[in-house]
Amino acid sequence: MPLLQLYTNIGQLSVEEKQEIASTLTGIYAKIMPEFFVTIIFHELPHGSFFVGSKPADGKFVRFHAEHIAVNWNEDRARANAYLDWLGGVLKERFEPKGWTWEFNVVETDRHLWRVQSIVPPPIGSEALKTWETAGKGIPWEEEQANGKL
Repeated sequence: MPLLQLYTNIGQLSVEEKQEIASTLTGIYAKIMPEFFVTIIFHELPHGSFFVGSKPADGKFVRFHAEHIAVNWNEDRARANAYLDWLGGVLKERFEPKGWTWEFNVVETDRHLWRVQSIVPPPIGSEALKTWETAGKGIPWEEEQANGKL
């Protein structure tokens, strides 16, 4: 699962803009994993409580943080850079015309420390994962006990 979090001031993005961003971000991940793996949270912070350095962001800054769990890049720098370039383009296209600045980062969490409905997720590309995608949720699968438990 990717957990994607955007930090803005209250009202900085409309509901429609949030929906469009969520759809765009989900679309890239849905190429290799079920859509329900993607969680996107918009944190809206009151004016006077979001600072960059010592200056209020005042609705002109967006902070994006991604946590990757289902798929990690490990040492695949080319793949990581391709994603970062794509993400930078998505943010630039939406925020630069408004005169906003932004920054983003990605952290990776060990896949073995992740559960969906307390079930060990099947490997990316597996038949079991295709079943999850069709069902739209995590369901027990045969190899769970043999391959996934710590």
